Amino acid sequence: MRFTITGRWINISIVFLQRTPVMSFIKKISGILLTGLILLSACHRPYYIEQHHDRFYTVNDAAQADSNIVHMIAPYKKEMDDKMQVVIGHTDTMLTKMQPECTLGNFMTDAQLAAARKIQKDVVASVANYGGIRLPYINTGPITLGKMYELMPFDNMLVIADIPGDVMKRFCDHIAKMKGWPVSGIRFDIAGNEAKNIYINNKPLDEHVTYKIAVNDYMANGGDNCDFLVPLKKETTNIFIRDALIDYVKKLEQEAKPLHPKLENRLSYGNQANIH
Repeated sequence: MRFTITGRWINISIVFLQRTPVMSFIKKISGILLTGLILLSACHRPYYIEQHHDRFYTVNDAAQADSNIVHMIAPYKKEMDDKMQVVIGHTDTMLTKMQPECTLGNFMTDAQLAAARKIQKDVVASVANYGGIRLPYINTGPITLGKMYELMPFDNMLVIADIPGDVMKRFCDHIAKMKGWPVSGIRFDIAGNEAKNIYINNKPLDEHVTYKIAVNDYMANGGDNCDFLVPLKKETTNIFIRDALIDYVKKLEQEAKPLHPKLENRLSYGNQANIH
């Protein structure tokens, strides 16, 4: 980024390779430095940003590391690497991402549901958007803290939404149209762009009932074309989705149990849903 402040150039070059705690730290520091420059200038006379120019840089293996930057962040990187490599649990099966149902998605929505029920016991189901799964798979074996940050690198918050039955039907139809999203406490058949034989908390969908459903704040605010959720009554919790995943894995580890999500025909094409 290049900023012009009343004729003076301030050159700031920042490359964010991925959203990690280290990158977030550097981003915050850069913001503080820029703010400090503006405030210091303001001690004499007011300065304003008149224009700025953005430029994208290609970063690949051919790019040489800046030794000064590497040296500066080395102690922080070591500390962060040590934290991210801590094993928090184990899985005895490979977790994968696919549609209409997958083991990664089942794990994530089960964890979401468990976290939501600690806040409101009458939460009946959980939904996550498919694009929110940021890893294609997790191998069998140890699960590190860093792996959970890779799976959920965003600071999305857990939201509990009160969804009327008719809107819930629209929600399920939307999931069907998107070829299947991760769900927990919900089952239905996908028939084209429509959800059929919908069950919520093991009971047929009742359009006269309002359901408490756990989602992330991205969806609750209309992301992924979930605009129908925006006007609904909802509680935005102080729980990060990522923390809900971490706590879920840690709890299993404390109980000497592996993470073992299974495919359960929560969503299926045609009439294959195994409703119980």
